[in-house]
Amino acid sequence: MEIKNDLSDSIVAGSTGLVGSELVKELVSLGHVVTALTRRKTIPTLEQVEYKFVDYEKPSSFEYLFQNKKHVFICLGTTIKKAGSKENFRRVDIDYSFDIAKIASKFNVPNLSLVTSIGADSTSKNFYLQCKGEIENKILTLDFESVSIYQPGLLIGARSEKRIGESLGQTIQPFFIDPLLQGSLKKFRSIKATYLAKSIASNSIAFSVIGISFGGIMCEIYPLSS
Repeated sequence: MEIKNDLSDSIVAGSTGLVGSELVKELVSLGHVVTALTRRKTIPTLEQVEYKFVDYEKPSSFEYLFQNKKHVFICLGTTIKKAGSKENFRRVDIDYSFDIAKIASKFNVPNLSLVTSIGADSTSKNFYLQCKGEIENKILTLDFESVSIYQPGLLIGARSEKRIGESLGQTIQPFFIDPLLQGSLKKFRSIKATYLAKSIASNSIAFSVIGISFGGIMCEIYPLSS
């Protein structure tokens, strides 16, 4: 069996967000070099990371970065408040993410990982969960050797931008709500962004080694909680 454990050929989209930034650090801790895509003009400096400022409205302008890559991690996300409208929210969570996935498929990137949300469902009446489910469905129409979809509950970690409602939830849920979520409800518990990042990185290594031996698309969906 061919071993393709080479996460140095990785792209992380949404690399300066809560999950993306933790994932980049996790990949670096494993000794790998990462191409990190970001919409922010103020780009961090981190050894073994090549940050690239990209305009997601012009996907053709950065598709060259996907040549010879083995893994693409999509960690894009926003809020309706930050986006300004539901239309703009969809543009980020669905259109941008799908554009990246299409480029990855075009350049024959074998492994793709996507972060959505617990409860993601394209038929949901909840707009947020509906969008998360829609992007899952769209990406599964593309050609990859393996697709990993991560559906975390409330993410715990320090964000660069303040989200008042989420900050309150991060304080309350782990101590007062999570203990009440037992059995099948455990998947709705909160989860530390650091733990999620470790799971994504470790699972990607596994797919690099054994993913193609199963033939066709290997799709795994991970409802994650603490």
